[in-house]
Amino acid sequence: MIIYLIAVTIFMIQCFVMYYIYATQRKQFQKDMKNAYEPDQDVNQFFYFMLLPCLNEGKVIKNSLTRLNSLPGQKQIIVIDDASDDDTVAQAKSIDGPISIVERKLPNARTGKGDALNSAVTEIQRVIKEKQLDPKKCIVGVLDADGVLSANSIYKLNDGFDDDSVDAIQLRVKMKTPKKILQTFQDIEFFVINHLIQLVRTHLNAVALCGDGQFFRYSSVFKALGSQPWGNALLEDYELTLRMELNGLNIKYIDEAYVEQEALFSVKKLIRQRARWAQGGFNCWKYLKAITFSKTVTTSQKLDTYFFFIQPVINILADFSIIYLTFDFIFRYLKNPEFIFIAFVIMTILSFFFGTVFTLIYIKELKVSDKAHLVIQQGDMINEKFKLRRMILSIGLISYIYIVLFFSLMISGYHLIIGHTSWDKTQRN
Repeated sequence: MIIYLIAVTIFMIQCFVMYYIYATQRKQFQKDMKNAYEPDQDVNQFFYFMLLPCLNEGKVIKNSLTRLNSLPGQKQIIVIDDASDDDTVAQAKSIDGPISIVERKLPNARTGKGDALNSAVTEIQRVIKEKQLDPKKCIVGVLDADGVLSANSIYKLNDGFDDDSVDAIQLRVKMKTPKKILQTFQDIEFFVINHLIQLVRTHLNAVALCGDGQFFRYSSVFKALGSQPWGNALLEDYELTLRMELNGLNIKYIDEAYVEQEALFSVKKLIRQRARWAQGGFNCWKYLKAITFSKTVTTSQKLDTYFFFIQPVINILADFSIIYLTFDFIFRYLKNPEFIFIAFVIMTILSFFFGTVFTLIYIKELKVSDKAHLVIQQGDMINEKFKLRRMILSIGLISYIYIVLFFSLMISGYHLIIGHTSWDKTQRN
């Protein structure tokens, strides 16, 4: 019971902090979005290296490369093929433009996303030397193979990196054309909940990199982390975040531009994906000692890291508590079904509160993005006008998704126990 109450208290405090920051920054955000495309600097101010790690991405890579080619500015797109079995390489070669292809071959392939990204460093250095680029003006970005940037991304990234104190930038993340309720949940999770968490982290100077839409300054990051900046954790983006914080690098979050990615259709794929993420979080525990005793990492960054580390553990314990308390309550009042029903209704209403607020914020945020003409595909905004049934289902899924994700935590724990460390990539829809 105590563990459950602790988990609920932490969750409620987290939600109210996110709501408060959202409310205080909403007017400024709307004002900024009115000038979402207005560039303050020359679009060719920086040279961008776009890294796309690929493992059997033939279904999506062609569209992603076409979209990246259409963006303004100087760039080199590097497709990193991790020994794909499909036509990924053929699809990539069919697109004209500043595209390089790094092909990894077995048995030295499929050793993790971090290794795949590190394999592109030689190509980055070759292009810098060949084009005689200033390393301080080179920006390295990481996109999923299905990732597509909003049309104003380069402008906003240029504005961000114009500040010499900014070493890395994370863009807002959105799901691509959500149709099913499960996809809508993922869109709300990324476009709203994760967005609000990043706003909180901005106040703590503890912005975390996501796997998609992360960019960093070549000169400062490679100087601090060497020629192999990515580690081998299954959550390589958060591991890179910790390594940057340990070296005093500054990460900024930009919410006026976004990267969209494909949402998952099936619960099975979602559980598998989240199990990998959870295990990757546990992988990063190896940095706990270094973070704790570091004089470079700020107190707020340390607190954010501790919370990130301990949250899955609290969630696991809280889920077991919920299961136990639910069955205990039912058996205790089995002879009084009316009371059980009334309690069930009250708990349902209370649990729906936070899901309702997140869903309403989601609809408002879609409208703001639509008015700013940031829409990558019109289907991205189909959820602006929710029908009652769709809204109730979305609210319900947000409120009770922890029941599904409980299995992800169990799987990640099991994988840690048996020493399973391979990268279980989620297949495309």
